[in-house]
Amino acid sequence: MKPPQLKRKLLLAGYLAVLGLIIWCADHAETRFAFDWVRTLPGGDKLGHFLILGGLALTLNHALNGRSFRMLGHPVLLGSALALAFAASEECTQLWILGRTFDLADLAADALGIWLLGQLARLTPCVPGPEEP
Repeated sequence: MKPPQLKRKLLLAGYLAVLGLIIWCADHAETRFAFDWVRTLPGGDKLGHFLILGGLALTLNHALNGRSFRMLGHPVLLGSALALAFAASEECTQLWILGRTFDLADLAADALGIWLLGQLARLTPCVPGPEEP
């Protein structure tokens, strides 16, 4: 594995570890106080969803070298698709976790962040543009 690719994979591993910690804290009542400051910001929760899941898409797209596939004739970044599947799964698990609530607005913020920030990966040399699947 080339050094730049190793760095991207290590960055992804670190991002996934932090994301896992954030989700764990959100799922456990004794640590939810850590997110109280986010709720004081207007739109803070939605902004958090946008940035965290968008960052996941960006990081995944880099680690996967911008690998894409075609859906309905359009190129779709694999990392963005994986991030969206993860976001939808994680949001659905909140239906069964006491103290958490499923929220379509959170999922919409996730999707918007995944789409916009995931596309930023195309601006870097290691990720091909949409015409180069």
